[in-house]
Amino acid sequence: MGFSLTGCTNDDYDFDQIDATMGFGSGELEIPASSTMNIPLSDILELEEGGSVKIAANGDYLFQLTGSDASSASPMISPIVLRGNSYSNTLTLNANSAAKGTRAAGTHLSFVSPKKLMFKYNGTDAAVKSLKSAEVDGEIELTVNLALNGLSSAIATIDKATINLPGYLQISRVEGKGNGAPEFNGSKITVENVSTSRNLQLTIYAKKLDFANQDAYGKVVIDNNGSINMDGYFDLGIEANITGVPTSALSIGANVTVNDITLKSATGIFDPEINISSLGDVAVTGVPDFLSEDGVRADLDNPQIILSIKNDMDAAAKVSAKVISTKNGQNLATVQLPEMNIYKTTVAPVTKICICRHKTAELTAQYGVANVYEVSNLATLINQHIPDHVQITDVETKADLSQEMTIEFGRNYNVVPSYEIYAPLAFAEDAVIEYADDFDGWNDDLDDLELSEGTYVRLTADAQNLVPATLIVEATPLGLEGTDISNLIEVNVKKGTVKASADGATAVNSPLEIELREKEKGGLQKLDGLSYKVKGKASHDGTTVTGINLNSEKHTLKLENIKVKLVGKVIGNFN
Repeated sequence: MGFSLTGCTNDDYDFDQIDATMGFGSGELEIPASSTMNIPLSDILELEEGGSVKIAANGDYLFQLTGSDASSASPMISPIVLRGNSYSNTLTLNANSAAKGTRAAGTHLSFVSPKKLMFKYNGTDAAVKSLKSAEVDGEIELTVNLALNGLSSAIATIDKATINLPGYLQISRVEGKGNGAPEFNGSKITVENVSTSRNLQLTIYAKKLDFANQDAYGKVVIDNNGSINMDGYFDLGIEANITGVPTSALSIGANVTVNDITLKSATGIFDPEINISSLGDVAVTGVPDFLSEDGVRADLDNPQIILSIKNDMDAAAKVSAKVISTKNGQNLATVQLPEMNIYKTTVAPVTKICICRHKTAELTAQYGVANVYEVSNLATLINQHIPDHVQITDVETKADLSQEMTIEFGRNYNVVPSYEIYAPLAFAEDAVIEYADDFDGWNDDLDDLELSEGTYVRLTADAQNLVPATLIVEATPLGLEGTDISNLIEVNVKKGTVKASADGATAVNSPLEIELREKEKGGLQKLDGLSYKVKGKASHDGTTVTGINLNSEKHTLKLENIKVKLVGKVIGNFN
């Protein structure tokens, strides 16, 4: 007859080794002690291939989920075009323009024309909040043609001609046609020693508008309702000595033309629409048995959501959202995420955000202090029950109006989010996992064996535990069909608590003792094995171990001095 106990041990225990004559009478029968090797968690906690729980390169267990079907945004700000204007008129220099009200030879003439409109823009775009500067597509080209023959009878040479333009116009160069040498300072152009015998022709170029320099010649007004009003004016001034007697009224024929101005890009404050409705849904699949039993509570120490946002705008933004976990279509938990910063592309093309339960030094070193957001109730998403879906929804994304930004008008930008859920299997204080298995196949050795009244089987061992959790053993007797026969056999776990390793590196010893007794005579003959359950708990009997990642290889359990004793009388045919 043979009776074997297998599973965690490396030995079989066979009653054929015992002399049949020793089976009668009173006393104890003991099978020699044995031990197991170090049993790593990888031999105990089985994972499903392709499941959501994985083993990292360093051996740590972790949840690793990747979101899918996230919506992206393509913000765009419509182009702004300033329609040019053509101005042609004859400017008459009346008597009041001459010093002392005369036009006599030898007097000095100072003349300033009224301001004239060069261009104007009226539009509406709620995305434009303020403009600091703008680059134009191509160049602003302003042509000035002054016919001076109406002055030549009284003035041979203009000492200085001045053209005032809007202060925000950053002139890059001025080209003349040889009548005087034009110079510019800011938006003011002067030409000295201009002959009145021929026209004064100038072409003025600019590539940039600096709206910090607004003045009486040009302003930009942006209202709260999104209306944008921009204008540009010019005037003409001359200084000259009258050297002859005018034969008619002094006049200048003025022709000024400005091309259409298209703003290519601008720096300022903008609020483009960033429509990201959802970051998608992730299915939680292949959850192993030790995390899906009814008594499990997956209170994880520091689960994390790693949110990556690719942003090609030179504009910062902010994002907030809700995370919802569901099981069988029912909500388990909803967690509101805080408002989080998205960097402009010139700072970081991809913003990596870590949302966690605890803001640790390790996480801040990895992601940067400003990119780690602590959400104290994050673990509730997978706390009481492991969900089958997690989604990030109710996403609100908007530009950061506290920061200046530079945008290209008419360009479709891209804001593309993605995320991963990364949850190391490190316990918080309320965590409970369960591992269940069976020992069976004993009946062939026990069907002829009967215990007399008061006789019992005692299993003892010493457990060396490197697992950072208290292990609590429960056992149930099984019959031939795997049925519970607790009505026939009593299983008494007298010592079933294996103390936790406080650091996952130092083993802790704990004794184990289990007794099996017949409740009904002949019950032992129907015993085929034991169904056992091991609960791993972060907190038990005043001891709490938290924050240590479960490791598939480093965390082991070893059983030493495994003994099986029959205490009392054994009745049966052993031959």
